[in-house]
Amino acid sequence: MTLELWNTFATFGTFIVIAATAIAALVQLRHARGSNQIAAMYELQDLSGTPQFNDAEHAVRNELPSKLKDPAFRYQVAHREARTPDNSAFISKIIDVGNFYENMGLLVKGGLVDPKLALDIWSGQVPGSWQRLAPFTAIVRRAQGRYVWENFEYLTVLSQDWFTAHPYGSYPPGIRRIDLADEWLEADKQYETALALPGSAAS
Repeated sequence: MTLELWNTFATFGTFIVIAATAIAALVQLRHARGSNQIAAMYELQDLSGTPQFNDAEHAVRNELPSKLKDPAFRYQVAHREARTPDNSAFISKIIDVGNFYENMGLLVKGGLVDPKLALDIWSGQVPGSWQRLAPFTAIVRRAQGRYVWENFEYLTVLSQDWFTAHPYGSYPPGIRRIDLADEWLEADKQYETALALPGSAAS
């Protein structure tokens, strides 16, 4: 075998080793990315189920609308230095909810969480949360600029578009569904009708 032929084999062997190393690196990178994505999803799920977050969401749903009717409260939202201890604690709860979706939007935008997976799980609640926080956000942006919660806004737009593309959910096409028998449907309709009657004592 000539020296030229040996050199050819050696070059080819080196190419095989480099290619195998690159493929192994890509596989390892994909596994690492998948692991990071799973960890991020679990962290988001865990955080959204904590008593603190549930308490904060309750504040957004049930207390924020009436609070925003108070000009003194609105002033304190826009001016941190003017906040009373009570309003400061309350505003912190509101910010916790906004920051949760802001961080989720950042993870989606940065590719650390797959958009399809995130939207399949959270797109049902993101637009509603954005809408409830919109008046608060507008006041904060008045003072700090439009960049405030921009990733939350981005996630909301993705969620809205996802709903437009999946008006009946994301159940895979061509897979049979399971029909559920709603055995209490008629009884519950009658109960609701009775509740609507003046002086109803339905229980």
